[in-house]
Amino acid sequence: MKKNIIFGILISGVCIYFAFRGIDFSALTASIASVNYFYIIPVIGVVVLGHYLRCYRWGKILETLVHYDQKTLFILGSIGFMAVGLLPARLGEFARPYLVKKRSGIKMSASMATIIVERVFDLLTLMLFMFIVIIKVSLPPEVVKAGITMLAISVSLFIMLIILAIKREFSIKRIDSLLRVLPPKFAGPLNRLAHSFIDGLQILPDIGKTLYVLLLSVLIWAVLGLSAYVLFLGFGFKLSIINGFAVTVIIALGVMLPAAPGFIGTYHMACKIGLVAFGVSQADALSYAILLHFFQMIPVVVLGLAMLPFQKISLPGIIQHDDNENETA
Repeated sequence: MKKNIIFGILISGVCIYFAFRGIDFSALTASIASVNYFYIIPVIGVVVLGHYLRCYRWGKILETLVHYDQKTLFILGSIGFMAVGLLPARLGEFARPYLVKKRSGIKMSASMATIIVERVFDLLTLMLFMFIVIIKVSLPPEVVKAGITMLAISVSLFIMLIILAIKREFSIKRIDSLLRVLPPKFAGPLNRLAHSFIDGLQILPDIGKTLYVLLLSVLIWAVLGLSAYVLFLGFGFKLSIINGFAVTVIIALGVMLPAAPGFIGTYHMACKIGLVAFGVSQADALSYAILLHFFQMIPVVVLGLAMLPFQKISLPGIIQHDDNENETA
């Protein structure tokens, strides 16, 4: 785990260097000072709406394992998404499975499968938005190549997960036969891990629920794109909502890289690349990236901290348990 953290911090450091290289700091501070901060209010409102929808969508994916009311989902989701933002190298992804295990006794491997399903839906939706964006605006070649690569990965992964879920008994038998070559002390735990992981995929054979989750995913990313567009208005950029979707897609591709806590560096570099490609000056692009990152992160972190008392756990406790679970994963 320590190697992952160090690697993430190094990537963030490199991205920060390139994001700030050649920047006129007087122009950067002037750009930040010139923003119409009235638009921050709707930006935060839209971000909170997107956060609520994320919690709701996760509940729909989780329903095959355990059913929670929306209040519980919001509490668990808020803490989990906060952990994703605050812990490096996406180690916070273990937080929600840990909280589900703590609350309901569901194995972490099963609820971790719901996180993977959620991420695959995100990737597929992002690629849909990128296809729409490419029709309307020109993107940097490296962004298009990265998008095509992620599309191939996400479609392949989605098909594999569907096969595992639909052909559950066949998949389990194949896994059992493969694990028999291992010593019992390794085969037993891996066998239980695989079985519970497949249990977490059982939303996928339900076409109605799968399409509903896909619709929710489209709505979530449309809301995030809207938050980017609203901040365009605060900066006075003459860019359309399609550009907002484009910037959102580019940022999402950027933050897939391991990074320091809060996606520092990867987020800013990706956002700057997108805006500069649309004719925004380097100083304005970076100042926009700094503010968008701040106002997309702060509501999630504040909500997560506010929800901690409901689970009777502290932030250091979340970090410690994420560390332990990652070491045993």
